[in-house]
Amino acid sequence: MEKEFDHLVDKAIELGASEAKILDTDRIVFDSRSHLKCRFGCSRWGRYWTCPPHLHISPEEFMEGFSRFHKAIIIKTTDPKIGQDVTLAIEKDAMLSLGCSFAFGMALCVQCDECAYPEPCKYPHLARPSMDAYGVDIGKTVELLGFKVAFDPEGKMLPAWYSMVLID
Repeated sequence: MEKEFDHLVDKAIELGASEAKILDTDRIVFDSRSHLKCRFGCSRWGRYWTCPPHLHISPEEFMEGFSRFHKAIIIKTTDPKIGQDVTLAIEKDAMLSLGCSFAFGMALCVQCDECAYPEPCKYPHLARPSMDAYGVDIGKTVELLGFKVAFDPEGKMLPAWYSMVLID
């Protein structure tokens, strides 16, 4: 069955991803502490359109939608802008070839150098929310595929940007 998604993996790499792998959605790790870290450990809370509390969907509504997806493609890049571009391209390809799809970024939208918030989003058709805003434990999820979220001694994330596209 994974062969059905090979074209998405190949395209992600062709567009600039260093790696891309398919994962069953029932293996995606959810942990409410991810959202807590987002709320209390991130300076972006309430200052970006793609971060809480601006997402305006309840956890129940999110999980209802999430439960309808069966596969995800996890995309690894070394640059957030390339990561967002690749992810949006894969989301579009998946939608056209397989049906419903939805993309997430790792931490925040990087379409603009600085978010327009509180002014209206300049690119609402390109902005995507972060995985951790919805309770996804990114580190544990990507580790299932042999990836790793790593930090330097000062706590700065090493150059690995992960995104995810949910596939019908």
